[in-house]
This record gives sequence, C-alpha cells and structure tokens, in this order.
Amino acid sequence: MNPFELSQVADLGAEVAKLLQHELGSHGHVHAIASRVVISINKFEGEFKLGNMLQHIYRTVDQHFPVRKEHISLVVKELEGGAENVFKIWKSTT
Repeated sequence: MNPFELSQVADLGAEVAKLLQHELGSHGHVHAIASRVVISINKFEGEFKLGNMLQHIYRTVDQHFPVRKEHISLVVKELEGGAENVFKIWKSTT
C-alpha cells in the first residue's frame, strides 16, 4: 500500500470515528488510529446493548460511506478495562 492509500484509509477511519462519536453521544468515546476505530463504552452498554449498538454502527457506516475501498477494524472495549471485542466493517463490493 502506497503512502497515498494509507492516507485515504486514515481519513476514512477518522471520518467514521467522528460520525460514530456523534451517533453514540454520551454512550461512548470514539477515536481512530488509521483504519482502526476504537469505541470505549461502560460495562452495562457492553453487556446489554452491544448487539443493538453494532447493528446501528453498521447501518450508519453503510448509509454515510456506501463505497469503502478498505476494511475498517472496529474495536469495542469497556472503559473499566474489561472485555475487548474486535469486529470488521467490510469494504464495499462495488
């Protein structure tokens, strides 16, 4: 991957993180490192609302970024330092 492509991946990760922070509001903290988006949530959110949260995240990303040339790694971890789950948002097929 050339430096220009790396820059595009980092930009996509940053834009997705910004969008998700807006969508999640006070329910989590979001930041990006290249194509990795890290979401920190409290234990309650992680244990009881993670499934619904993931569906919302996938739907939101597909709606706002329908064409993606790279996969996005989504890391959801508990603020208290407990569980950490990694998910992938696949690049678009078109």
